[in-house]
Amino acid sequence: MNQSILVLQITFLILILIFLEFPLIPKALAQENIIGGKKVSPSGIDWNTLCTDLSQMNILLQTCNHLVNSNGTLTLAGNTTMGCIKSILTLGLGAIHRGTSPSSAIFGLGLLAQPTGCGYTVNMNAVESLNQFRFLTNAFNLH
Repeated sequence: MNQSILVLQITFLILILIFLEFPLIPKALAQENIIGGKKVSPSGIDWNTLCTDLSQMNILLQTCNHLVNSNGTLTLAGNTTMGCIKSILTLGLGAIHRGTSPSSAIFGLGLLAQPTGCGYTVNMNAVESLNQFRFLTNAFNLH
């Protein structure tokens, strides 16, 4: 087996174990503020706009009407879905910070969806480029 593939698999296995031990789905996603007349999370995320962007990227397996209420707040399903995306992106960033190449980390996003329990809510295989990955990490205020 190629050594770099083995290292990638071990890195993602470790990240999955960390995720299972310390879930990253933030409680703050459920809280909302009003900024500029729009309901947004404390981090400034406009859920309607982000949901539309994620839908156009084919990341979401449900419609925005199911994920975002008419008043701009997340539904229970939306909270779970956005938490899944944020958690998987955080694991991908963690892999990059530990030396995994960005292309391998992006490839690994899809692999992380099933073991983290997010495989029925998101299609992280739709993230295909570094630009998309950067857009998402910026949209979710991850660094």
